[in-house]
Amino acid sequence: MTVNRRNRDQSTSNEHKMIDIQYEIQKLEADLEFHTQKIRLIKHTLGEKNEKLSLLMKGDVFLRKMRDQFRNGFKGERNEK
Repeated sequence: MTVNRRNRDQSTSNEHKMIDIQYEIQKLEADLEFHTQKIRLIKHTLGEKNEKLSLLMKGDVFLRKMRDQFRNGFKGERNEK
């Protein structure tokens, strides 16, 4: 009967180990889902900021062109007088 008790204890121990392992797997899956969602949010925010930056850069290019045309216009007028 000692063999039976040992097998039962071993079986119970194995079940506890399996439960612990399953808990760790579920915890890791939850962590993975959290980080996946966080990555999506960061990508979305980054996309919005890139769009805003792109618009600002286009405005900057436009303003620089206007500045250059304005400066070149005055240089031309000075040379003509």
